Amino acid sequence: MSYPEGTPLRWADTDPHSVFVAVIYKGVDLSWISGMIRKLGTFWDWFFFWQRVPQEIPLDPSRFRLLNPDVLRQTALDFLEYPKPRWRPWGWDQNVPTLGVTALSLASLLCDEVSLAGFGYNLSQQGAPLHYYDSLPTSVMQQQNMHNVDKETQFLHRLVREGVVSDLTGGIHCSFCSS
Repeated sequence: MSYPEGTPLRWADTDPHSVFVAVIYKGVDLSWISGMIRKLGTFWDWFFFWQRVPQEIPLDPSRFRLLNPDVLRQTALDFLEYPKPRWRPWGWDQNVPTLGVTALSLASLLCDEVSLAGFGYNLSQQGAPLHYYDSLPTSVMQQQNMHNVDKETQFLHRLVREGVVSDLTGGIHCSFCSS
């Protein structure tokens, strides 16, 4: 599950049974995923992305899915209570949910029970990894403009505290850790 700028440039896992769920934030994202499905390069789209995007995804067209935009809307506006998106001449509002919280929202719609393992923002631990698959520290989340990690952390704590999701490894709230 990814948006264009978050999609790997090179695919280490080329399992033909993988499914790619495209997350669409802007019109050019739809143009890009259309090109990926049809195995066509996208002309000029690179100009509209904030970082390089892949020119191909090594999957059969039948293995692509689009995330229902209502999942994003519900996550941002209803769950996280972000303000409605509005045009600004400069800068960005912190009103875009991370893919992690969006995936959690999707899982809660599809599954009877949701458990998390290794998920959470430990901003107090110097150098704690952001993802299991790269070497970026969690501190990079404080340097970006789109996501409100503090608000997401409060939301995650509430979900675990109220028993909506299980936190198997204590990344959000460690009930088995010594204080």
